[in-house]
Amino acid sequence: MKIKTNPPQSPFFKGGGLAHMGFFVFEIFVSFRRQICYTVFEKMTPDTAEPNRLDHSFNSVRDRVEKALQRSHRTSKSLEIVAVSKNATIPQMIQAWNAGFFQFGESRVQQASLKKIEFQKQLSAPEKDRWHMIGHLQSNKVSLAVNLFDLVQSVDSVRLATLLNAEGERRARPVSCLVEVKISEEPAKSGIPWGTLGSFFQQTASLSFLRIEGLMGLAPWFEDPEKTRPYFARLRNLFEKHRPHFLLGRPILSMGMSRDFHVAIEEGSTMIRVGSALFK
Repeated sequence: MKIKTNPPQSPFFKGGGLAHMGFFVFEIFVSFRRQICYTVFEKMTPDTAEPNRLDHSFNSVRDRVEKALQRSHRTSKSLEIVAVSKNATIPQMIQAWNAGFFQFGESRVQQASLKKIEFQKQLSAPEKDRWHMIGHLQSNKVSLAVNLFDLVQSVDSVRLATLLNAEGERRARPVSCLVEVKISEEPAKSGIPWGTLGSFFQQTASLSFLRIEGLMGLAPWFEDPEKTRPYFARLRNLFEKHRPHFLLGRPILSMGMSRDFHVAIEEGSTMIRVGSALFK
């Protein structure tokens, strides 16, 4: 006698299990598709928070500058602003450009080279922008720096001055620069010691392809920016003393950064270098 046995059935086939499984798979598909749509939409939707934040920073810096100029009985034409963009992204730099900041400061030559190429691709009038080297310049980067920057603000030795002059002579075009002066006693700060500035000018007097347009200096960091005033006053006095060495009708006194530029303006700065206050 044969006993008939039915093969065991999957639970999905009991009580409409197949239908339930199909509905479950459909729900997964819909959920996955919805997530893809949300992701694409988020990428297409512009982030308005960043532009608004930067616009606020730009206006805040301009307001601080204007008040410092008023206290000094000066006009806006007497001051230039260099946007220190070494930590800024290309979109941030483009927004700064559109807001009227046409001068950019970088401290690394190779990084600046890449950023300048990409930045100028997106400009309608790239001939207006000016690039400043504000960091320590290594001797093996002199040629690239001269090709990249309109102004080298960090000439801190006779040797560097001589190398820049040689590169300018090779190109038959003078190299515009500022002499960086060490106005504080901080070991980490670079620059020509302020007491030997006269000797520096004597040693570089014959460098005909070096166009020295003024001085640059950094004050020590203080919690109270007012404490930087004596250092800026010292640099201004050196600037006036050595004015005959500057090959520019309106020589440049580059001093003052995000935290203390209002004090520097009051002490006679003609160029400030502002980074974090603009791009924070």
